[in-house]
Amino acid sequence: MICVKNLIISSLLTPVFTLLCLTGCGGRHSEFMDSAQANYRAKDYNAALRDTVTALQYNPNYEKAQTYVKAFFDTAVRVHQDRINILEKTSDRFKWDQLVVEYEGLIEVNSLVGSLPPLTHKKTLQPITFDIKDYTAQFNEVLEKAAEAHYQEGIRLAESSNDPDIQKRAAKEFKIVEEFIVGYKDAQTRYEQAKSAGVKRIAILTFEDKSGKRRSYGAISETITDNIISSILNDPEATEFLKIVSRNHLEQIIAEQDLNFVGLLDRRTVASLGKVLGVHEIVVGQITQIIYIPPDIKRTTLNRERTENKKTGTEKYVDKNGKTKTRPKYSDATVTAKLLHYKLESSVSIIGSYKILDAQTAELKKADNFDTKHEFISEWASFTGNEEALTRDDHILVSRDREKAPIQEVMVLDAANKLAGELAEALKAYVR
Repeated sequence: MICVKNLIISSLLTPVFTLLCLTGCGGRHSEFMDSAQANYRAKDYNAALRDTVTALQYNPNYEKAQTYVKAFFDTAVRVHQDRINILEKTSDRFKWDQLVVEYEGLIEVNSLVGSLPPLTHKKTLQPITFDIKDYTAQFNEVLEKAAEAHYQEGIRLAESSNDPDIQKRAAKEFKIVEEFIVGYKDAQTRYEQAKSAGVKRIAILTFEDKSGKRRSYGAISETITDNIISSILNDPEATEFLKIVSRNHLEQIIAEQDLNFVGLLDRRTVASLGKVLGVHEIVVGQITQIIYIPPDIKRTTLNRERTENKKTGTEKYVDKNGKTKTRPKYSDATVTAKLLHYKLESSVSIIGSYKILDAQTAELKKADNFDTKHEFISEWASFTGNEEALTRDDHILVSRDREKAPIQEVMVLDAANKLAGELAEALKAYVR
């Protein structure tokens, strides 16, 4: 068996030494000690020790780091040991997960100080020593117990029910096993079996358009439905336990079976469609409103004024030696301008709701409303008067060209795409 966690521990010090090779040593040791003390105050003792060791790698004679390194090491070890003692006394069957973390921390701090060259304190001239211990055996023991705990939980769940949600939980347990120890027993095989049984099949029916705008905007509901499905199918993480029936296949089945799917709260219709499609759940939705706000330009006049001390000429003066000389003459000068600020706005809101129904019982599993707004905003400006009175932001606005708002159909399509993305994320969260 290959221990993944051991591979992780062996690379803990790599960033430190890589950093040392890539950068110079000047002044960096003090920066790391500032960070070490901040981490210590935040009770992140491993990080405090890590920064202190890095400072000593830059400069082994750095007295401040020499003074703190043993204290930081001792504190980190004590804190990990205290947590281990507490965890070992608990009856939590998954306590081994946290024990793995604590032993990882112990191995790290011992590896850190073990990487240091022999140190002699700059002020006391005494050698700096550490009580370094090897925790490999304890680490591997808790690692195996953590893997076994999740392995047994996976078996318990897999054998308890054929429900896809339970099988999905079992698959996730077997996946955790592999994160602790790759190749542990037959966890990978059991994961594949539970994953297959845990896949939930969902049919997403074309959203019903009750907005009365279908003639104006075309098949917007079909676009939303297709984009929801596409977004989910293009996400490997989302499809690990989810299979979506394509809209084309769904509509073909509906036509062949002569099913009326409008108002799917009817138990018999839901059950008929669920049986034909072989799905666990059905998503139905409706668009109740599509609100389009046409482009509107708001114009605002803003006064700008700036006073600066500028050279306005020269003047004669007598220096300390009594000689007459000439020097620049400065005085306050005020410049003004009028900024004409333009703001073009247009928006589309799509309002509606969706439901997720159990395909066998028509039981409502989830219901939610949506109100997605897509906005187009463009700003630009012109001015009259002295350009020097303008602010930096004014100059940016003046440099912009005037834009045209997208046509109505494009705005609606952009809003539909945004809504599809939001609904796809909601469905992904639902099946996780």
